[in-house]
Amino acid sequence: MKKIWAFLIIAALVCASLCACSGNAQTTDDKPDSKQNSEAQQNPENNASSSSGGLRLLSNRYGDGACNTENGYYYLTTETAKLRDGSYGTHLMYMDFASGREIYLCSTAGCKHDSLDCPAVFSYDDFPTVSTIPFVFGDRLYILSREYDNDGSVSQGVFGLGDAGSSVENQPAVLYRASLDGTGREKIFTFDAGLTLEDKVIGNDKGIYVITKKLSTDKDGNQTYTTSSERKLMFLDLDSLSLREVCSMDFGDHISWKIIGCSQNEFLLCGDDFGREITRDETWNEDVYKELYKNSSKVYTLLNRDGGKPKEIARQSNRCSSSVQLLGNNLYLSSEENQNIEVLDFQTGEKKTLCTLPQNLIMDTLGDTLCCRGWDLADDPTWYFVDTKTGAVTKTPLIIPRNGWSIEFRGETATDALFIYDYDATDNKDGSYEIHRYKHALISKDDLFAGKDNYRKIEMIGPGQ
Repeated sequence: MKKIWAFLIIAALVCASLCACSGNAQTTDDKPDSKQNSEAQQNPENNASSSSGGLRLLSNRYGDGACNTENGYYYLTTETAKLRDGSYGTHLMYMDFASGREIYLCSTAGCKHDSLDCPAVFSYDDFPTVSTIPFVFGDRLYILSREYDNDGSVSQGVFGLGDAGSSVENQPAVLYRASLDGTGREKIFTFDAGLTLEDKVIGNDKGIYVITKKLSTDKDGNQTYTTSSERKLMFLDLDSLSLREVCSMDFGDHISWKIIGCSQNEFLLCGDDFGREITRDETWNEDVYKELYKNSSKVYTLLNRDGGKPKEIARQSNRCSSSVQLLGNNLYLSSEENQNIEVLDFQTGEKKTLCTLPQNLIMDTLGDTLCCRGWDLADDPTWYFVDTKTGAVTKTPLIIPRNGWSIEFRGETATDALFIYDYDATDNKDGSYEIHRYKHALISKDDLFAGKDNYRKIEMIGPGQ
């Protein structure tokens, strides 16, 4: 289906808290060629199989079915295509940074990419759109096929099917492995069919961490609520392909904790503390929940990768919108109530003001630089950059020429940032656009932070992402 984006909906895409793992840029040295898959050996210090054993985010921090290395960007299309046999599938695309060209991840001469024997084709039945997660670990490409996680949702009428209290039956999550050129794809691990996986994949030198849970539905009149239980942090060893429980994510504090980042041997967790457990009726009553939320706090804790109890390191009042980013041992925090960006060294407990900036909504990081916007996203499309070493602030003049919206970052390498610089789109004349293709480009971080606009366009053949 075509994507229609309304201008004012941009604000809804910003979470109350945004964060990233330290060292989240994956690095390699080779193109996805089966004869050149030596990136793990070339760059052992920068991939998930490094001897440091530190935690790193493997799934895309922008929340889409994509990942990147030093040499290119992989993504799964979200629109299905009819294949030669009448079934439907999506395509795995690859943007090669060196050549500035996008290709189907297939090197078979004359292939039309319309059958399941093409390495770039993914069956719609086996790989759900939007929720499937590709990532690179060592010198291999992994694809985690998982159903969409609708925990906390409510549906009405015919969509509320199933008996009260019934378990949700999903297609089991499956992990696949392939070469970086897409060939040799094989199923290597199948999770229990009763488990739903959340959307974060974090790795160390041996394997990956995921959160699993069981979903169930409960009917109340014509509404059906989906809730979760038995949330657990699990570790999958990619050598032995054995799965073990690290710890329960229920710490007995009535807080629903989410992993939002990682640093060395610890996960950064975030949750809203209401002071007590709130009921389902309170959650779904807009006025009641709004009042409860205003009087709650957003809490940040660190959880050791071996489990145990999380340790609180910071909290912010939910009376004002706030943001956070994690880099190394530092947590960067801001709030709409003032113009400061604070930095907390959670090893020493020292907290100080990094800089003062009206546009202090921290939305992203590129290397050691914070990427910030104004709190009213519809009002100002400009990106502001804060050097975490000096506190110096710069900005970029780059915006989307088609409609004046903000550019969108999609990945980074050691030296460059990948971003959407424009759209092929139809103006719906109501403030929204039907986007047919996202146009990508690379720009050096030095030029971006210096306010220069000499970017290098990627020659696109797919819809982009």
